[in-house]
Amino acid sequence: MFREKTLLLSALVFVVAGVLVAVVATKCRRQDEYPMPPVPDRQMPDEFPANTHLPNKPEGTISGSIDLNSFSPGRDLMRFDDDRIWWESDNDRNDTEDDHSMHVAIEGALRKLVELVDARGGTLEVHEGYRADGIHNPRSLHKEGRAIDVTCDQMPLGELAKLCWISGFDWVYYEARKGKGAHVHCSVQRPVNNER
Repeated sequence: MFREKTLLLSALVFVVAGVLVAVVATKCRRQDEYPMPPVPDRQMPDEFPANTHLPNKPEGTISGSIDLNSFSPGRDLMRFDDDRIWWESDNDRNDTEDDHSMHVAIEGALRKLVELVDARGGTLEVHEGYRADGIHNPRSLHKEGRAIDVTCDQMPLGELAKLCWISGFDWVYYEARKGKGAHVHCSVQRPVNNER
């Protein structure tokens, strides 16, 4: 009787473990379902002065404007987690935003950026990802999750901006306007086939 119960319990544990593995695999499949585009092969800029951007064209021309009619948070957004990132929303009790939430199109460039910053002994700080309302202008790409704002205490923002550029973001802006916390704003184009 004891042996039968042990075998039955073992079988039950095996089935439950199999179901959990299947559930986790399904939840993590986003990267496999939507392969990340290759990171462009770019040269490191010699310098990246404050209040400049690459390429030297308006963000809307490069990353495109927002289109909230075709944007679907349930389809287009993902949750990005990496222990090597300091997330402002995890440390700010006065706000309800979640900086882990961003457009799936950002994933490839952000992963590359985390690797580059970590290799230099820094900690990437993400201050803003997707934000449907609040502090940004009405046409901000943050409203589609196609923009993030980053800093790194261990390196000058000009150096971080260079790393953002070679990581593959489509538009990188070293924003250092008065009265606003200096940061690097990065954005990406909407995928060509937005029907995933």
